[in-house]
Amino acid sequence: MAETIRQRARRVFMELADLPPEAQAAAMQRTCASDEQLRAEVQALLDAEARARGFMASQTADLPGHPASDIGMTSSSAATLVGAQQEQPGTRIGPYKLLQLIGEGGFGSVFMAEQEKPVARKVALKVIKLGMDTRQVVARFEQERQALAILDHPNIAKVFDAGATETGRPYFVMELCTGEPIDAYCDRNNLSIHERLELFAQVCQAVQHAHTKGIIHRDIKPSNVLVSAQDGQPSAKVIDFGIAKATAARLTEKTVFTEHRQIIGTPEYMSPEQAEGSLDIDTRTDIYALGVMLYELLTGSTPFSSRELRSAAYAEIQRIIREVEPPKPSTRLSQNTDTIASVAARRRTEPRKLGTIIRGELDWIVMKALEKDRQRRYETANGLAMDIRRYLSGEAVVAAPPSRAYRFRKFIRRNRPQVIAAALVALALVAGLAGTAWQAKVASDRAVASRKAEAEARAARDAEKERADQLKKVSDFQAGMLGQIDTKKAGIDLMADVRERFASALEQAGVPEAEHAARVNALQQELVRVNATDTAAAMIDRTILKPAIKTIDEQFKDDPATDAGLRQALATLYQSIGLYPAAFPLQESALATRRRVMGEGHLDTLTSINNMGFLLQAQGKLDQAGPYYREALEKRRRVLGEEHPDTLGSINNMGFLLQAQGKLDQAGPYYREALEKLRRVLGEEHPDTLQSINNMGALLQSQGKLNEAEPYLLEALEKRRRVLGEEHPDTLASINNMGVLLRAQGKLDQAEPYYREALEKSRRVLGEEHPNTLVSIAWMGVLLRAQGKLDQAEPYYREALEKNRRVLGEEHPNTLAFTGNLGRLLQLQGKHQDAIELLLPVEPTARKAFTGGNAPRLGMLLTTLGRARVGVGYDAERFALAEANLLEAHAIHVDAKDRGPAHKDTLECVQGLVELYKAWHAAEPEKGYDTRAAEWQGTPDAK
Repeated sequence: MAETIRQRARRVFMELADLPPEAQAAAMQRTCASDEQLRAEVQALLDAEARARGFMASQTADLPGHPASDIGMTSSSAATLVGAQQEQPGTRIGPYKLLQLIGEGGFGSVFMAEQEKPVARKVALKVIKLGMDTRQVVARFEQERQALAILDHPNIAKVFDAGATETGRPYFVMELCTGEPIDAYCDRNNLSIHERLELFAQVCQAVQHAHTKGIIHRDIKPSNVLVSAQDGQPSAKVIDFGIAKATAARLTEKTVFTEHRQIIGTPEYMSPEQAEGSLDIDTRTDIYALGVMLYELLTGSTPFSSRELRSAAYAEIQRIIREVEPPKPSTRLSQNTDTIASVAARRRTEPRKLGTIIRGELDWIVMKALEKDRQRRYETANGLAMDIRRYLSGEAVVAAPPSRAYRFRKFIRRNRPQVIAAALVALALVAGLAGTAWQAKVASDRAVASRKAEAEARAARDAEKERADQLKKVSDFQAGMLGQIDTKKAGIDLMADVRERFASALEQAGVPEAEHAARVNALQQELVRVNATDTAAAMIDRTILKPAIKTIDEQFKDDPATDAGLRQALATLYQSIGLYPAAFPLQESALATRRRVMGEGHLDTLTSINNMGFLLQAQGKLDQAGPYYREALEKRRRVLGEEHPDTLGSINNMGFLLQAQGKLDQAGPYYREALEKLRRVLGEEHPDTLQSINNMGALLQSQGKLNEAEPYLLEALEKRRRVLGEEHPDTLASINNMGVLLRAQGKLDQAEPYYREALEKSRRVLGEEHPNTLVSIAWMGVLLRAQGKLDQAEPYYREALEKNRRVLGEEHPNTLAFTGNLGRLLQLQGKHQDAIELLLPVEPTARKAFTGGNAPRLGMLLTTLGRARVGVGYDAERFALAEANLLEAHAIHVDAKDRGPAHKDTLECVQGLVELYKAWHAAEPEKGYDTRAAEWQGTPDAK
């Protein structure tokens, strides 16, 4: 649709508004050229914006040291001007009727409003204030509207609608939250410390959701967290993302004050980086505010008193927030002797017990969130919530008191001049008292020895903790480095290095320069035959991973937690590159150690339990994987809650396992629960959500619901290409899945490009022998067979089978499936004896592996074996075996939930039985086999 003149004018205005007047004129000339109407519209907008500047600042409350008169207008005159134009109860904005003013912020007014159509409900409607609609403020308000629109979480106020008033000012409509501030709710209902922590964890989860969407609240405080009872339980709603900032966007405010002298944030809850006006504000500023809120929920007061901050000049506010260390919550309680009794009563405990409850781990958690140095705070709101969960579950918390050395260094940095002066005074005293130092030896030798021993023990404990902290940092770093190993990139770099070194060697050997290019190209042609990813993986295994295992064995015997962490990192890496046998002993050891050292409910233990299930499933040991998956899910639900990302991962894994076991109907509810919650908690484009979307599509396809599967698989593929990139392993899986779907729909020519793309990229990115690559090789063979290109399909079938035997073993379900595929191809090619010799040895293993929901896989193998026996020719014993194979296969397919009498696999059994009885009749005409052939030919199955 073409732009109207007004739309063009507004777009040009937005481009010119921030330019100085002289630059505006030049830009206007370039942009508008000879379009006088456009020029007039743009100039009118620029003039209106210039007139608005004169009274902008006075719309907000004065701050200490900055009266309204300093910025061009008295607050009273501005109020008169604005008040005359303000929306009033009874005003209609779009389909909404304003009922009453319920709140005001610096940039917007909030009304309770009534909506009649399409649904009747009361809502909260926020509209930008009159007099505030300059470009910058409109942009801020628009940012708020967009921020809320992408948030979808049960603990965040929902956005229903958005639009503009008749005068062009933006508004948005959101859920009307009828609760009360979290601190007031907790006090009015006398919630215990345990109940307050449970409620606070809800807030952390909401903030975490916003952070995953790239949104920082920047003004978290009790009045922005409303609580009401839902089904008898307190439920929190975070509101007012009015000063939210997208982390990916540039912050336009140059300091904590805007150009309108309005503070961004509330001083009592403001982080040090906010206070100093830093442009580099990230999600950890919300962690600080959450720490203040938790402090208040525990003690009834904020770390710094409102009276102290509100009465101070801004420079002093900055200094206090940046430099002054607040007392620990337990210390604050002991100082508030006048109020401790009422504070304890509102927490359903006694004053003495309240201090005992908070002292220690809750002190540590709060003070970690309140660290001046944001590097030392919790990295995420989820990290803070997890520590709260650990405390509630009686587990060790991550937070711990800072070491003495750290506190001393911090004290020196904060008080450098005073420390230097004190050191000089101390030196003078030492010099003056040197002559009388002998008088100091008054205390008994026993007391001296006792104090010395105590000091040494204390120093040893501090040193041990420092060592443990350092060791944990080192092990975390090492685990992180292991996790970043990329065999594809390493392979590319390796081949590039070979080419560069070869070129350098040619030069040093005196080879004429004219020959260099030809020789390097010849080398390149040879290198193409070498799979760079496989080469790099083998080199990394030989030079990094195996030596790393040896180092762990030798150096971490006395530190089991670090030992387990590094073994888990190595197991995960081996698993990611498809070396499952190498991963298993590491995974087994990591899990056993974590169970013993950290406990059954520790988050690291739960990670290892889940990973053990995944590794066993990857090796085809489905029955062994089940108990681990179920244990991880049950404990994560209890420890982390129903909507924690790790819990949702476990829910998804249960669906994945059940699908692999052929229990498709049981897998569905798990997949649906995981997908619904992942979309809400992590967002539409989080990799875990995309995995869940893909799994849902794959399940529907397995159930034969091809049309229902298609939108899921298309969504997963499109978003993975965009979010993860064209060569991410998950993207490759989605490409392959689209090929599988199109083949199942009979669209063989459309399927082929997907199969070929997935295979080519998998070979290059994952390596020739990665299990996912082997699956792509097998699917390429399946497609070619479906296209009737049997001779072209055979090399793919043989390659997939040969490599799978070597990588995953003879009894892996994929190996058995690939054996069946090749046997079927040989039978179709008329190589019946070859098919029998291939299939007979694996029949007993297949009977054990393919049971329950996977029984149709056994049925397909038996069908092929039976038809191959018929194809070899008459032999009474052979035909009897063929009959047994085909009748058993027919029974399996008829009884299977996803097969039935009319399924193509069932019909193939019927066709095999008809062929058998006809051939048998030809060899033994007197036995009545022609009658049996006619009976099977006439069954409903065969029609």
